[in-house]
This record gives sequence, C-alpha cells and structure tokens, in this order.
Amino acid sequence: MTKKKTQEPVTYLLQEDKALEMLELYNALDSMLDEAAETFDIDLSTLRDLRDQTWRMKETFSFKPQKHEEYEDRPCHWKPCVLPNDDRAWYYNAKH
Repeated sequence: MTKKKTQEPVTYLLQEDKALEMLELYNALDSMLDEAAETFDIDLSTLRDLRDQTWRMKETFSFKPQKHEEYEDRPCHWKPCVLPNDDRAWYYNAKH
C-alpha cells in the first residue's frame, strides 16, 4: 500500500510579511523568557502564552511531527518536528 504524501512548497527565504511575523514571535518569546529569568518564576498564563506562540510558529512554517519508526501511519508527537519536505515527516491520511 503506497501512502500519498502531500507536500506544501517550502520557502527558506522569508518574505517580508513572514519575517515580520517571525520578529513578532521572537519578541513575544523573548519577553516571556526574560520575565521568567528575572523573577526565577513563571506563572501559568505565561506558560500558556509560550505554548500558543510555539503552535503559531509550527503553523506558520508547517512543521510536521515525525513518522513512527514501526507504524508509519502514526506520528511521534514526542519527537522534535521536522520540515514538511523531510522524509520523516508524518502526514494524516484519512482512511476511505
């Protein structure tokens, strides 16, 4: 059974709108990390904001989870994400 892999085009040079979005993400993450470092404490709302920013970055660049080594129809959400054109990238396939 051949699995159909849907790939989105990957652009490595950022267009200005994406660069501005990355700058906004960077500044938000930097501010949260500065707050945690200065106070040696972090509140739950800051953790939630950090998670939201990482999801936003993942969606912006279409980062994908890695395929499971034994079961390629399953993702390994605990492993670091990869670029969408990586052979290890997992794609959801709806079973028909």
